[in-house]
Amino acid sequence: MRSLSVVQVVRSGGFAGVERYMCQVSNGLAARGHHLTVIGGDPARMRSELDSAVDFLPATTLLQTARVLAGRRHADVVHAHMTAAEGAAWLARPIQRAPIVATRHFADRRGSNRPAQFLAGVVAHSIARDIAISRFVAQSIDGPTVLLYNAVPDKPQAELASPTVVMLQRLNEEKHPELGLRIWAASGLGTRGWRLIVAGSGDRDAAMRRLTVDLGITDSVELVGHVADTDRLLSDSSIMLATAPAEPFGFSVVEAMANGIPVVAARGGAHTETLGEDGVLFESDHVDAGAQALIQLSADPTRRREVGERLRGRQRRMFSLAQHLDGLEAIYAEVTDR
Repeated sequence: MRSLSVVQVVRSGGFAGVERYMCQVSNGLAARGHHLTVIGGDPARMRSELDSAVDFLPATTLLQTARVLAGRRHADVVHAHMTAAEGAAWLARPIQRAPIVATRHFADRRGSNRPAQFLAGVVAHSIARDIAISRFVAQSIDGPTVLLYNAVPDKPQAELASPTVVMLQRLNEEKHPELGLRIWAASGLGTRGWRLIVAGSGDRDAAMRRLTVDLGITDSVELVGHVADTDRLLSDSSIMLATAPAEPFGFSVVEAMANGIPVVAARGGAHTETLGEDGVLFESDHVDAGAQALIQLSADPTRRREVGERLRGRQRRMFSLAQHLDGLEAIYAEVTDR
């Protein structure tokens, strides 16, 4: 397709799954000959993740994001992530006339309260196309959407030799992180030389630390906070545990799949789409079922390898970055042609 000027925008000063996705997609589109500008995200981390061909501009407030976006007058497409970025794109509309594409990253309506929901309803009329990152998200939100699964770059097969289970997720209520600690305690793997690495931050961090003491698992659990080098963390792990019962997509789960790491996950949300029958699913909040899954995988290196290889193949078939970029280009071509 013809070369386009694309702006990827989020109102953010941090770096998490959405910002990582934006960096990977922007690098991929730039490699295909498009001109990419990324607005928002932690400046140091975004700049280190983005290729030199991609322009980066910081923006941490709604008005700042709108002002920066209005300055990119020659853009062909504005791709907004999260409701605040959509609002900024709407505010910039009198100057920035490019069609707006919005990715719906969460299985919920726009806006966190009534005033925000009212404004979001107004903003929605200016959006040319909504993208749902999973069927679970598409079925949970209002209005027409295009299903385009998120994706990650292909990775080498992990060795799966380290006695390490990893949880890589935000530590907030929707992810049910305490469930992971209860499953770990019930598995008894800490007494068999295995360890659990919990990577992520959030408002449940203090409660998680207290729970490790209450469960008597402090010697085998490491809460390491936010991790920048997730590739190294995953390549040094042998099993991933994912506890969110209503995961919109599961970026870290698909990253584990790309590394050929077997994933034990709560059955629900998009886990049934990303993992399908190739992963190991347990009924949400069933501690014993999750613990048994960990025990079986930890005791059987051959099965770990088989499950990991199946998931790695699934990631390449369904969640490859090249396929995702093809889908984005098709959507961009549609909205610019209109």
